[in-house]
Amino acid sequence: MNEETQDTQVESIEPANVSTDNLKQFQLAKEFMGRFYVLIRLARTYDRYNTAVADSAEALYAIVNDLLNESDDVKFDIQNDCVFFNRTRLRANVSGFNTLKYFVDEMSARDVRSLSIEDLAEVDDFLSFGMVFARMDLDHPDPFKELVRLMNLEGIAGLDIQRVRKPGEDGDYEGDLAGPTREEAKRSFFSALHIVKQAVKDGISRGKVNPRKVKRVVESVVDSIISDEESMLALTAIKDYDEYTYHHSFNVCIYSIALGNRLGLPRQALCDLGIAALFHDVGKTDVPHNILNKIHDLSEEDWKTIQDHTMSGVKVLTYLKRLDNTILRSMIVAFCHHLNMDRSGYPETQRPIRPGAMSRIVRIADIYDALTSARSYRIKPFSSSEALGIISEKAGKELDPVLCSIFAEVVGVLPQKLEEAHVKEMAATPAETE
Repeated sequence: MNEETQDTQVESIEPANVSTDNLKQFQLAKEFMGRFYVLIRLARTYDRYNTAVADSAEALYAIVNDLLNESDDVKFDIQNDCVFFNRTRLRANVSGFNTLKYFVDEMSARDVRSLSIEDLAEVDDFLSFGMVFARMDLDHPDPFKELVRLMNLEGIAGLDIQRVRKPGEDGDYEGDLAGPTREEAKRSFFSALHIVKQAVKDGISRGKVNPRKVKRVVESVVDSIISDEESMLALTAIKDYDEYTYHHSFNVCIYSIALGNRLGLPRQALCDLGIAALFHDVGKTDVPHNILNKIHDLSEEDWKTIQDHTMSGVKVLTYLKRLDNTILRSMIVAFCHHLNMDRSGYPETQRPIRPGAMSRIVRIADIYDALTSARSYRIKPFSSSEALGIISEKAGKELDPVLCSIFAEVVGVLPQKLEEAHVKEMAATPAETE
C-alpha cells in the first residue's frame, strides 16, 4: 500500500459522538490505526534494521506522543468487532473499512482485546512490538500468552495488552490477573538475561539499555519471587559456562531479591535491590576476557585490572539515560560490593567505608553464586553446602552474620557456625552492630 492510499484510508475512519474538544485526539487515533497497518505489513516482509520498518515505528511513536500530549490515556479496545478509543467508538465509511477491519482481525487473531500505551514507551518498543506481533506463530495453542512471552523477551515497556471479555461472552479470564506462573518466571529469567547481555556487551555506553525496560523486567522477577520463590530460585541452576558473566549477574539478582524478600523489604525496595544486583558487575566490560578467564595465577597487574571493575561500574552506569535514585543506588553497589564488614576488600579508599545494606546483600549473593559455578580456574564448582560453609567462615568478619544466616535459610540448611554467628550478632548491643 502506498502512502497516498494509506492517508485516504486513515482519514475515512470517523468516531461516533465526538465533541469538538476531542476531535484532535480522534484524528490522531485514526492516524494510529493506519500507521499500525503499515508497520505490521512491513515487519512481515523486512527485518527490524530495514529503513522503512524503522521509519514506520518512528511515525507510530510520534503519533502516540501527540496523543499523550492531548490525553492522559491511550487505549484501544475491541468489542463485537468494533474499535473503541478511550471508550468512544471509532467507525469507518466504505473507503476506511479495510484499515479498521485489519486492526480488529489482527488483534483478534492473537486474542488481544485491549491495547494500552503509556508514556514510558519508546521508539524501540514499537519497533520490537511490530516485529514480534507480525512474526509470531498464530497456530500457537494460546496466541495471547505467546505474544506476552515474546514481549517479555524483548523487554517491551509501555505497551500493555489484555484479554478483555466481550459483552455476553462466556469464559473466565481471571487467570490472566493472577500471580506469575512458573512459565512466566522462566520468561522473566530470560528477559533479564537479555538485558544483562545488552549491558555487558557495551550496551549501556552505546545507549542500547533503557532503564525503564530494566525496571519492568526486574519488577516481573520480584513478583515471581514473591509469588513462587522456589520456582525462581530453581532457575539459578541454569549455569552456562560460556555465558557465565550473564548468568552470574542474574543469579545474583535472584538471590538478592529472595534475601530481601525474607527480610520483609517492600516491593519498591526489592526492585531497587534487584536492579543494583543485576548491574553489580557491569564494570567488567572494561576487563579483558583473557584476564577474566585466566586459568593460572593472576599477576599483580592482572589483579589490579580486575579490582578496577568496581570503579568502572560506576562510570559505565553514568551512561544510562535518566539517572535517578535507583541508578544512583546501583552505582553505590557497583562500587562497594567487594568491600567487607571489617573494612577489608577493595577498592581502596581514602576513608574506610562500611558497605550499606544493599551492598552487603549483593556481596553474599555474589560470593555464593561464584562458588557454586564452574569457572576456567575451577572446573568443579562447590556444592551448596560447601559454599554455605565457606560463607559461614566469613560471617561476623567480612560478611554480615545476620544476612548470612537468613541467606542460608533461603538457599538451604543453616550451618552450625552461621547459627552461632547469627545468635552472637543478635545479642550484640546497637553500638556494636552499627
